[in-house]
Amino acid sequence: MNVELEDGSEAGLLMLIQQYAGKFGITFSSKLMDDPVTRSRLTRLMGEAVMGRRGAVTDEDVLSHAND
Repeated sequence: MNVELEDGSEAGLLMLIQQYAGKFGITFSSKLMDDPVTRSRLTRLMGEAVMGRRGAVTDEDVLSHAND
């Protein structure tokens, strides 16, 4: 899984993943992090989940937000 972000916020992303995993476990495929578009969607959805705005994130959730 390549989690390095172009803006250099790899540490922030890792912290988000740790918070998300602590709350829900890992509920999505790590391959989603390899594509910048799906990584962005996944990051947004994980943030929403950690804040309590939604439940656990699945691959289908990320891929179904293709028009976001």
